[in-house]
Amino acid sequence: MQVRARAHVYYLAVALMIFSFIAGLYIGNPSILIQKQVSSYTPITRHYTLIITGADIKEGPNSVWHAWTYNGTVPGPTLHAKVGDTLVVKVVNKLNLTHSFHTHLIDYNFIYDGSQANVIANQGNGSMVPPGGEYTYIFEAKQAGLYYYHCHSSDHHPISYHIHQGLYGAIIVDEPNSPNFDHDWVIFMGEMGPEVSGTGAPPFIMNGKGIPGGEAALMNAYEKAGFNAVVSMLNVSLPAFSMKVGEVARISVINIGDQIHSFHLHEINMVSQWALAGRPWPAEVIPLVPGAADSVIIRPTQAGIFLFHCHVVFHADAGMIGVLVVSQ
Repeated sequence: MQVRARAHVYYLAVALMIFSFIAGLYIGNPSILIQKQVSSYTPITRHYTLIITGADIKEGPNSVWHAWTYNGTVPGPTLHAKVGDTLVVKVVNKLNLTHSFHTHLIDYNFIYDGSQANVIANQGNGSMVPPGGEYTYIFEAKQAGLYYYHCHSSDHHPISYHIHQGLYGAIIVDEPNSPNFDHDWVIFMGEMGPEVSGTGAPPFIMNGKGIPGGEAALMNAYEKAGFNAVVSMLNVSLPAFSMKVGEVARISVINIGDQIHSFHLHEINMVSQWALAGRPWPAEVIPLVPGAADSVIIRPTQAGIFLFHCHVVFHADAGMIGVLVVSQ
């Protein structure tokens, strides 16, 4: 009897150890949430319309950025698809220069490239959309990943000018069996376009916003007018997101600029979805050469106000900061 009792205790202890290990792994590593699950999916066709138009965006107290946009915002709308889906994107150009819709998707028909090569090859010429024109681009989502789109025109200005003026947005292709997230956010890091009136505009922006002085400017606002002064700046002068403890969010970060940027979120573990395939970014920093991108999965464990910013620190000081507010 004693031998049997000891055996039961032993097996119970082993079972508890295994359960504790699995529970701890799940809680401490959000990457488990991005593992594949078995399910069936019937691909669909997803239709989007993007209108290229101007928008005046207030930047700081004394300047206005006369941005070029897809659908009136910087960045433009995020296009979502699952592997196997077809994306049909109608682009209407309401500005006075030729613009286009060039994606970083893979293996698409050349006539939808949206570049100078279409005109040179006399194939898909219309994908370089003249003022007042429109063009429909069609893509099959063949591989899961984080992608993006931007204008590839060089009409009157270099391509970089068109991009920096605000013509960019994200494309996220998920596996058919990918889990849902409580929040799914996109952050574009880059330089502001040159068409600005007034003074004091930030040279570096995230999602079209920047606050010259960075964290010091937030502190100055707090010291002068209290907490509400800081709150009034959120999603006006700097991007801000909110979530609850224990929720899971995906943040897709893209460097659309011409300079090296990096993304640092204070305190919260950032697990790479694409670049490191389920491993956390060392030192809580995503290094981003121009054009680089990755999505990270986060699950905050405590409430607080957590800063995120470019860790090329003078970029943060010049405006490239944001706030994640986590509540119980």
